[in-house]
Amino acid sequence: MKKLFVVSIALALSLTFGTSSSYAKNYSVCTVEIPGGMTEDKEGPQPLFNFYQEIIKRVSDKTGHAFELQFAPALRCQNLFFKREIDIIWPYIISGDTDRFKEAGYTFLPIYSMPIIMGGYHIFTRKEDPVAHQIADLEGKSVVSARGYGIPVELENNEKITKSITNGNELIPKMILGERVDAGIIQTGWIPTLREQGLLEGLHHSDVIDFWGGSFTFYPDEEGVELMNTFSTTILELVTEGKYRNMMTGAPYYIPNY
Repeated sequence: MKKLFVVSIALALSLTFGTSSSYAKNYSVCTVEIPGGMTEDKEGPQPLFNFYQEIIKRVSDKTGHAFELQFAPALRCQNLFFKREIDIIWPYIISGDTDRFKEAGYTFLPIYSMPIIMGGYHIFTRKEDPVAHQIADLEGKSVVSARGYGIPVELENNEKITKSITNGNELIPKMILGERVDAGIIQTGWIPTLREQGLLEGLHHSDVIDFWGGSFTFYPDEEGVELMNTFSTTILELVTEGKYRNMMTGAPYYIPNY
């Protein structure tokens, strides 16, 4: 089944736009710091950054394109992309919800490469309070999330829940323990670092909710499709060579079972 899945991806990609380009370009890429995966100072494990470097090297060798990486808060990366001030964001949550993009004031639906990482959210509450297993358990309560990291659509649309935003995932446990809010929503990729820092002591959490995939994200035009095709075939190369799983071992997010 796994081999059929990989072959089907390769076939689908071969039917899209070609990967060669008649001219080389400089592209700007925006990403976020992910402790234990990719940081601007390169301190600690860097599996996501090492993966990025390998992908970019291979794509550049194929196309002649150059890629300049910048780190910024998640929401800034997102806004720069939808203002067309940068060309690529990664890793970005895959979504086909047109209405959600329109409600955010964005005018187009992006396109995505093969998923690189997978994740979701945990609902954290104080240990003396019941575990919140689902969004409905938060009705009548106050919930905080980190700016730029999104929240489940079910939470976003639930008017019976008081929602607030803070500037970083590391502030969420402090707000819960300080009884400033009843609960917090944290992406799975941040859990290892927060636990290592001792910030999750005194809290418990739900199972993963709202599972999603993350990938390289491009504009929905011919040039974007060509980039999407090239990046996806390059990711597929690493999968078929057996290098993808080795490179991503230890990454703070789940990785697809290719």
